[in-house]
Amino acid sequence: MRLLPLFLIELVFRLPFLSRPAFLVDVVSECPAREELRAGMVLVEMRDGYLKWAHLECPKCGDHIQLPLAGKDQWTIKVDFLRRPTLAPSIWERTTCGAHFFLTRGRLDWC
Repeated sequence: MRLLPLFLIELVFRLPFLSRPAFLVDVVSECPAREELRAGMVLVEMRDGYLKWAHLECPKCGDHIQLPLAGKDQWTIKVDFLRRPTLAPSIWERTTCGAHFFLTRGRLDWC
């Protein structure tokens, strides 16, 4: 996964004719601690060149959402050149707040 540097993308979204999407992507090599999660960021865990997990902070309650990107029951992630993620299928946080949403090109769409 080759991406433009995050600082450059943040500068692009500061331009007056563009608005920052609700979520952008950053790549990490291991599972982030709860304190490392940031609002508006999907942290994609990649090990040895393979996608493993997607980590994000729940937009409703702030809980840690961890989605498998490998295995039988997996989500798929697509990231465009502006680091905007698309996750499929929808994300439904059933254990805490019940948040149910889609993440499409960085945009948050509530169900």
